[in-house]
Amino acid sequence: MEKEVALRRVEDEWFAKESVRYAGDSYFQPLEGGMRKLACTERPDWFWACDECIGSGRALIADITKQQLGLGTPFAAYVDRPFRCDDCRKDSTFGASEQQHWFEKLGFLIWVYPKQCPPCRAARRVRKRTNESLAEALHGLDAKDPAQLEAVALLYEEMGATTKATEYRARAKNRKRPKNPNHSR
Repeated sequence: MEKEVALRRVEDEWFAKESVRYAGDSYFQPLEGGMRKLACTERPDWFWACDECIGSGRALIADITKQQLGLGTPFAAYVDRPFRCDDCRKDSTFGASEQQHWFEKLGFLIWVYPKQCPPCRAARRVRKRTNESLAEALHGLDAKDPAQLEAVALLYEEMGATTKATEYRARAKNRKRPKNPNHSR
């Protein structure tokens, strides 16, 4: 662990900043070398990496100034972290570059992890957008407009609600039929 020059620099920067922030007898006073100690002893899954891993791209150095910590110690590096998707139950990976994006660009707390794999997250976002579009379409629906009825049918179809899609498609078809002037209603 003597070669971890880059991460030790990150750790020293963090320690200096936090020591000033929590000066005195604060419970939150940082532990010198705490990031490395957590990685080596107490938490083998801690975000720390050797220079070789950083040089080869298997780990990315974190910018701790952009991490949202809550209370706790920042991550000095991002490494791929395996997990099992809650939706499809397949093994997946929370990649180092994806973590960097989540924690440094999107500003998520560093203790937030995905529960779904990327395809399941994408499917969830599509379902959410479709539900929102359907709610909006139903809210402003003109039940006499066949184009609007067909649009609602398509949204129901996209959601997999085939019975509702068929119902709205039938309504749209009925509205498209020309009125027979000889037939009274």
